[in-house]
Amino acid sequence: MLLELALALIFAKIMDEVFMRKNQPAVIGEILVGIFFSLIVFFLPQEATLFSHTVSLSFEIEHPAFDFFAEMGIIMLLFLSGMETNLNDLKKAGKSGITTGGLGVFLTFLFVFLLSYSFFGFTVKQSVVFGTIYTATSVGVTVRTLMEIGLLNSKVGNTILTAAVADDVFGIIAITLVLGSGDFIEIAIGLTFFFFIIYSLSRYNVIQRIMETADRYLRGPYALISITLGIMLLFAYFADISRVAKITGAFFVGLFIGQAPQERKIIGSLKVIAYSLFIPVFFVWVGTLVDFRILMNFNIIFLLVIPVVYVGKILGCFIGARLSGLKTINALKVGVGMVPEMEVALVIATLAYASGIFGNIVGTQIIAITIIYVIFSSITVPIMLKKLHKGDEGAR
Repeated sequence: MLLELALALIFAKIMDEVFMRKNQPAVIGEILVGIFFSLIVFFLPQEATLFSHTVSLSFEIEHPAFDFFAEMGIIMLLFLSGMETNLNDLKKAGKSGITTGGLGVFLTFLFVFLLSYSFFGFTVKQSVVFGTIYTATSVGVTVRTLMEIGLLNSKVGNTILTAAVADDVFGIIAITLVLGSGDFIEIAIGLTFFFFIIYSLSRYNVIQRIMETADRYLRGPYALISITLGIMLLFAYFADISRVAKITGAFFVGLFIGQAPQERKIIGSLKVIAYSLFIPVFFVWVGTLVDFRILMNFNIIFLLVIPVVYVGKILGCFIGARLSGLKTINALKVGVGMVPEMEVALVIATLAYASGIFGNIVGTQIIAITIIYVIFSSITVPIMLKKLHKGDEGAR
């Protein structure tokens, strides 16, 4: 298992560099490393004979240790996402951000739900989970493009950024609702209990006070980092026993810690731990879920979800932006800018796979189509935005 982890980290960072130099998301390179590992398992025999000796050629990408590192990567990814979610930005978003993000989430979910239930033959629960995968937006690609064409600090850029914050919150709520474990009554009780505790902690600034006390009295090396990670894991555990997704607990405690004054002291070190070890392994692990034995019979009908998500995101966010006062061409830019999906979509897809909601065969194909969507949207959206901007300038 040490060999597999070592190769995962080394090749992930090499591919990060390759993709960043090509102005593409580094996460795509990490996923491709996992797909390469899956190819090795597909073609590599279990053993070989060398000079009359039998040599084991096993490549353990399904080892429990690999799963542990990947799960820590999921938790830390959502924890950091919570820390970097600015509540003030969400408040400033007001009607514009919430309307734009909310309609984008709603129409995308509705279109994918109808497609999967009426056309793919999924059950209601499967359709709900499948629709939820494509609700959250990742605007890293969009932000880079807006910077290139000088629109980041415009009304279009501000609307996209604030709508994306609202989108993340809607996405976390959706994850909580669809991936909670247990029957409906258990989930309802668990959600009520969980959010009551969250409200109480927020109302009395409990997390901020814990961080302040730890910062004031603990003088050991990296004590505040250890306390922070401990709180993160504690909330993930608390969410789990409340029948809520672990990542929901990590996200909300990250949200609270992100508002504490100590945030600036710990965010750098936490990112070093997360992005140097756990998060790269998570995305490599996502790639390893692409099982080529199953994909030999890949159902290409699943590719229909790509244009359906595009239509849902663009139409929903376009309507929201128009209702918020943007003119037609700018509202269209907002709609296109909200199309890319990345980390949260992959997290939901892998959690759905792990829960067994779709079964192994369909679950593997859903992982594959989600990866395809991530790559396809990260390539096409910059092209679409630049064409819209050039057309807008030409019309003036």
